[in-house]
Amino acid sequence: MKSHSSPMIYRLREIPELENLMVEVEAREGKLNCKINGKISPFLRFLIKRFFSSHSSLGTLASLNGSNIYSLYFPPIPSPAHERLFESFLSTHVFKRPKPMAATIGITSQCLYRCPHCSAAGRSTEEPDMTTEELMEVIEQCLELGVSNITFTGGEPLLRYDLSTLISSVPEKLAVSQVFTNAAALTPERIEEIKSAGIYGLQVSLDSPEPAEHDHLRGSNGAFAAVEKGILAARRAGLLVGISTYATRRRVYEDHFMERMAALAAGWDAQELTVFDAIETGELMGKKDITINQKSRKKLLKQMRAVNRRYRGKMRTVTQSWTNSGRGFSRLIGCLAGHFQFHITSGGEFTPCDFTPLSMGNIREESITELWQKLLSHPAYSRRTLKCRMQDPEFRRNYIETIPHGAELPYRQKIQV
Repeated sequence: MKSHSSPMIYRLREIPELENLMVEVEAREGKLNCKINGKISPFLRFLIKRFFSSHSSLGTLASLNGSNIYSLYFPPIPSPAHERLFESFLSTHVFKRPKPMAATIGITSQCLYRCPHCSAAGRSTEEPDMTTEELMEVIEQCLELGVSNITFTGGEPLLRYDLSTLISSVPEKLAVSQVFTNAAALTPERIEEIKSAGIYGLQVSLDSPEPAEHDHLRGSNGAFAAVEKGILAARRAGLLVGISTYATRRRVYEDHFMERMAALAAGWDAQELTVFDAIETGELMGKKDITINQKSRKKLLKQMRAVNRRYRGKMRTVTQSWTNSGRGFSRLIGCLAGHFQFHITSGGEFTPCDFTPLSMGNIREESITELWQKLLSHPAYSRRTLKCRMQDPEFRRNYIETIPHGAELPYRQKIQV
């Protein structure tokens, strides 16, 4: 395996103010080196250096063609796809022209399980799932908008017969593609199929380190065994694998929940563990006692730091609580919805994120560029915020609690902008 890449020149052609700027990026011995050529402000020079050094400080999870992989959510560095992400980052943060870096796309409403924490519960089934042709058009429009990470969700994406076709429609020079799966249909044959199609990584859902509890929450005996079997098979095939779970207020104080989840991930040779906050949405709507409070959030962040020290260089844990903490580099992240990313349901509804039951419209009626601009002009999304909006009491009072009882979700509110 190569320990370094050939230097790559990042040219920011889509940002007129930086048309003469060149950033030379090289991965060497697990670190990133960048040389800046061109006249820029001291602040911008500092920001660019910080952007790359923040990745280097994390340590690499894997290598691909000599480039470093720091997270399954980002393209390898350096790479043409990452150049696009970097360009979107600067456009958004420096020039206040937000460009999305990621899109999550629901490709089917079908699922093998009925989970008590499903965020998609309550969504309308009136709109049929998008066709292959519609999804191909969605992907193309996302790429034209600047997206560098296409993540396929569901339902259960592996139930979609044309998944490999969709994956192969994402050029690796423009973006990476991921699949969020429950692993029930993650057979060796399916793994080889999506690998051949060019998948970048898999995110496998795991609700508990206890097999019996995971099976109970998924409503299916053997669900935990399917996760273990699927992850091990995917790693043998050489795929990048992450595990996705969620934290409730109770779980933060459970007997070593984070440590046990991280130990499983490392033991199965997964590269990343993502811990989302439990959000009061979908099946969890109205269950306020599950949400993370400030005290439990601090404890969760402490647990994250501990497991990251333990598994540094092998596996990394990232939490939504850190992303929304405003600490260090996370100050430039915050709430991802309408800033870093957007979500499209299997029926084509354009929403800020998978957890937000609000729709800006449907891709069958408007272009993705038009829907993105509509989202940016929404009063709640016209400016960046550090904290998750769906956990903000004021946002919920104004936009979630006003959704009529029994309304189809995601709900199209009439908002004056």
